[in-house]
Amino acid sequence: MKLVTSLIMGTNGRRLHLLVAAAAAACLVISSTAGAGAAPPKKKRVERVETRDYVGGSGLRGAYEGTCDAEPVGCVIFTLEKNDRYVDIDIADAAGMPVWASVYIYGYTDGHDIHEHVCGSSETPLAIGDGVDRLVVTATQTTAGATNPCQGPATTGSVTATFSNVP
Repeated sequence: MKLVTSLIMGTNGRRLHLLVAAAAAACLVISSTAGAGAAPPKKKRVERVETRDYVGGSGLRGAYEGTCDAEPVGCVIFTLEKNDRYVDIDIADAAGMPVWASVYIYGYTDGHDIHEHVCGSSETPLAIGDGVDRLVVTATQTTAGATNPCQGPATTGSVTATFSNVP
């Protein structure tokens, strides 16, 4: 026992202090790397659904873009809430065909703003731009010259928007 004590204690207990310091450092390294490969906790999905009706189309895709001057004529406007970061769009037209629509996720002023298009519904959630306080969706009549035209004309129907905080 004296041999072990003298090996650990050394001169004035310096070896013991070094041994304790090394053990503490090893514990810190182990605890800080234990969660290094772990994924961050997932944000809980919060969503809300809102439906608005429209009547007719706004403009002719391929000829001139429509504007949203008098909702519900050819368009709908959704007021965004605090946690609305993404939106899924689904358009149900009375004619039963998918309708081409412009979705202004970056903001709307006069219908010439940058926007995304959907044909009947969005394939994936669309990210809403920072600072946008309302989402405008214009239902557009398509023409043969339109890029990726939809089959149906906008007659009357509804736009359902599912807003969420995560995609």
